Amino acid sequence: MRNRRNFIKKFALSTTALSLMGTVFKSSKAINSIPSWYDLVDIAKWCPTVHNLQPQKIKVISENRAELYYDPERLLPHGDPKSVFSTVAMGIFIEHLSIAASKFDYDVKIKKIHDNIDVESKGNTLFATLALVKSQKEEALDSSLIKKRRTSRTKYDEISVDDSVLEELKSEAELYENKFYYTKEKSKIKFIKKINQEALFYDLANDDIRNELDNLFRYSKENAEIKKDGLWSKCMGFGGGLLRSVFQEHERWTKGLPKIVLRNTYLSSFNGTSTICWYRSNFRTTKDYISDGRMFARAWLRLTSYNLYMHPFGSLITNPEAYKQINKELNDKENNKPIWLIFRVGYSKLPARSFRLETDKFFI
Repeated sequence: MRNRRNFIKKFALSTTALSLMGTVFKSSKAINSIPSWYDLVDIAKWCPTVHNLQPQKIKVISENRAELYYDPERLLPHGDPKSVFSTVAMGIFIEHLSIAASKFDYDVKIKKIHDNIDVESKGNTLFATLALVKSQKEEALDSSLIKKRRTSRTKYDEISVDDSVLEELKSEAELYENKFYYTKEKSKIKFIKKINQEALFYDLANDDIRNELDNLFRYSKENAEIKKDGLWSKCMGFGGGLLRSVFQEHERWTKGLPKIVLRNTYLSSFNGTSTICWYRSNFRTTKDYISDGRMFARAWLRLTSYNLYMHPFGSLITNPEAYKQINKELNDKENNKPIWLIFRVGYSKLPARSFRLETDKFFI
């Protein structure tokens, strides 16, 4: 009986050991196997793009090489005529691909930039060649943050962002030849909010910009679910009916009491803002735009890891009058490189998440 019990015990231990070895082997194999481009895009598609247009397309050349295209029908001829910020968004997408690949011990590298993004291109246009290569260092950001990340355009809760978190963004910005700034001064924040609000009326007065945005707004959940792109009104923090009226009956909202109501409604969505940040960099070439985009992708995910939300103030950069005033207010005598991005960061209720195109739609 004793011999029988010893045999059973040894058999059980051996079986457990073999099972554990199999699990370790499978885990190691999963980590070291090359990921598919489909699986990477399935994660990376949740990255932010300009007005959620999602212009990026992938053509798979081999298991470790792909070509990155853009769809010119998903660009902004009026809001971003030189495709500067669409190029930044390509950098964001590439960095998200790389972070998604990191759990397999791979990085995504740019092998070649073929040409600048052009709003006048016809059909899917080649932009860059990408390659999957073995990682040389451990990735600090977990790919799970990609789907967790969201934009919050609603009220924040006034809790100040810890300086140590902002210093992390500052340190990483330096690696990408950017200088990072932030302010918690109430007077400065009030001024920036005011200029941002005024930029709304500048854009409403511009027929081309207003009509372009009207075509991108999804005024109902049903429409947002069908299109799976563009600006869903719920994500913008406005009711669909009000937003539709503002952009399709804009004359009603440009003077008198309606203008005051719209201005106050818009300003109230910025209540609780306690921290505003901005970047300066060279920001002159396609290489700059891509690099800055990759950095910004990492900054946003880093903030996400601290359960913080972000809201970029695009109009402060793209609107000439607003940009002029912002540069005067945020003047830095020691650094005359252009401000290329301004955003607020803080805590808020969980915001709605924009829809994304089906993964198949990103492939050629």
